[in-house]
Amino acid sequence: RARMNMAMSRLWIALIFMAVVPFAQANPVDKSDLNGDGAVNDLDLQIFAGLYFEEPYETIDWCVFYESSMLNEKYFRRVVSDNIDSYKLLLDYIVLRYACDVVNVSEDKSDLDEDGDVDLEDLKLFSTNYLEMGWQNVDWCVFHGSTLVGADYEGRSTKYYLKHFRSLLEFINEYFGCNTPEPPPDNFALENNPRFPTRIADATAINGKVYASDPRVGSVFVYNELMSATGELKGLNKPLGVALNAQGRIFVGNDGRDNIEVFDSTTGELVAVFGQGIVKMPTAITFDNTGNIYVVDSKLDRVHVFDLAYNLVRSIGRSGMGEGTLDFPMDAEIITTTAATEIYIADRGTSSVQVFDLEGNWSRSITFEGTDGEGCNWFTNVCAIPGVQGFTTLQALSKDSLGRLHVLDNFTASVVIFDLADDTYVGTYGTYGTEPGQLKVPMDVSVSATDMAIVTTGDGDRIEWGSLSQPDWPN
Repeated sequence: RARMNMAMSRLWIALIFMAVVPFAQANPVDKSDLNGDGAVNDLDLQIFAGLYFEEPYETIDWCVFYESSMLNEKYFRRVVSDNIDSYKLLLDYIVLRYACDVVNVSEDKSDLDEDGDVDLEDLKLFSTNYLEMGWQNVDWCVFHGSTLVGADYEGRSTKYYLKHFRSLLEFINEYFGCNTPEPPPDNFALENNPRFPTRIADATAINGKVYASDPRVGSVFVYNELMSATGELKGLNKPLGVALNAQGRIFVGNDGRDNIEVFDSTTGELVAVFGQGIVKMPTAITFDNTGNIYVVDSKLDRVHVFDLAYNLVRSIGRSGMGEGTLDFPMDAEIITTTAATEIYIADRGTSSVQVFDLEGNWSRSITFEGTDGEGCNWFTNVCAIPGVQGFTTLQALSKDSLGRLHVLDNFTASVVIFDLADDTYVGTYGTYGTEPGQLKVPMDVSVSATDMAIVTTGDGDRIEWGSLSQPDWPN
């Protein structure tokens, strides 16, 4: 009963989280969540109004404020004394809350005096407003060259200028005769911050990197060995599944485009697109030893198998009830044991791991009812050794160096380990919470060849990782 009560409590927490998550403060640069409660709402507007308008928030015409801010960042800075990008989530909330007309602002802000031309007058305004220097005191060719390569100028980041002042940069190059050559495009340039890392692709054995899809930003972020974001594959549409094959190509499942896109991991160039008209929700991607591509389709309740030429070979599973059926599958892992090579599928609807051979023939189901606690007090139900909750909402799978299966349960916020020799329970790690080492609504687990477990926590841009060989996992 205690486990059931805890499960119900977490269900309500998960539902509440899902209700407010579009406005969750995940970007560390964004300051919109002024009261730090994890959501951007009227409470933050109240604080914002008190800080900057010094009047009740109900008396403010928020649509006028939003429109004025979007059309003139100088107006916003006069009110807030901060960058407009630091309050993007609050401005987005204002649009939804008050049904304001969306203001589409041109990406290029070079024509500062709005006279239709980009010229010396705009340069003077730019120098005063952004560099806080007289325009004659700026070495414009040094500024131009620094901006093109993404280097700081006089201690200031130039990334914003490269994105929003392309026409002005062209004027500088021509007017001052800088003749700075355009740098080659960096398709992995980091322009955004992760907001909701979802699926993990551990490629440390291939190129030393880890990749994470982020459907809210629309990118796949590249992490180094210290799990710091160092790059970004942009222009995606609700990316979910992500994986790297042995040749180092990045496979991304776009839920928004219902396809799989393949990129060169060195250049970031798009090299192939497949799955159109076949895939509906590419939640996860994996490969077998021959290079065949397995795409978990949660909406169609099956796993599509494509060959090296991206042709559909077969589909594993089907909708329905009984043996060989799937109900909203979330992930798949291909594992070779002494007995066979099989595909293990995390099936959310049946709260089980469904096992098939690679030809699509159903083998068995792995279920887990949980374990009872030990040394429990009959009155308080507090146990010296707590029990482990059974499968509830399966989200992801991964295998470790010993061939064991790690099963991530989104609802219980834990990972259960199984010995596949006899499908028996081995142990568990992960507890519910938002503190370091805890999980909230975890979205994926990936275990490296060195038994380093990486888990996306589902409460923003936080990722937990640590060695399974250490009893105090995770770090």
